Amino acid sequence: MKSLVRCSAVLAMSLALCGCPRSESDTLKMATHVSFPPYELVRNGEIVGVDVEICRAVADRLGLDFSVESMEFDAVLPAVVSGKADIAASGITITDERKRNVAFSEPYASAGLVVLYRKAVPYKSEKQLKAGKIGVQNGTTAEKFMREEIGKEPKCYRTFDDAVAALKADECDFVLEDAAPANAVATKDAELQVSKAITYEEYAVAVRKGSDILLKTVNDVIREAKADGRLARWSAEFSSSAKELGRR
Repeated sequence: MKSLVRCSAVLAMSLALCGCPRSESDTLKMATHVSFPPYELVRNGEIVGVDVEICRAVADRLGLDFSVESMEFDAVLPAVVSGKADIAASGITITDERKRNVAFSEPYASAGLVVLYRKAVPYKSEKQLKAGKIGVQNGTTAEKFMREEIGKEPKCYRTFDDAVAALKADECDFVLEDAAPANAVATKDAELQVSKAITYEEYAVAVRKGSDILLKTVNDVIREAKADGRLARWSAEFSSSAKELGRR
């Protein structure tokens, strides 16, 4: 047991010396925003999901303890930059703007933005995004897409759940969001429906720039989890959990 503790301490120190962030008590701290099944969700009072499993596997590989903290989505990457967290995963899309601040792993999933709408007010074309009131979550690629691609200021909400509530209350016409959470909501709400994807995106894990050992370990874990089927099993497990929680 003592040798394992010493090994963990040596690994943690190696991370620090090589420019990788190190948190107290030899713990790898993960930053996320819990509202994004199957990547993040709360099950039986615990934060779980695909992203959590990836980061936990990284901690295990490095011989470190693991903790996860949920925060506002637009605070997740700043937490890594500031050193408050060592690693961030929250269905984070790789963008050139974000690359200026953090280092991204290899992609572990692909997705796209979709339009969540009420069946009573169907979405038919991109013209409706230019003409209507569009809800998005703060700090997301949906917000960026509306401003840069559509050329329109969206209605920004603190969480995706807040945007969905606004949609159902007729405070906005449509909500733009990633496919996974949008589909999870539409599956459990007969009033809502989801469009086909209107963009293509890739999700990756983020670490502080210069964290070479940590980044290599993340990439190794992602490659192995893809190859041995764990990534697919995690996605199936937590998609099922999200559906079950939605029926309660």
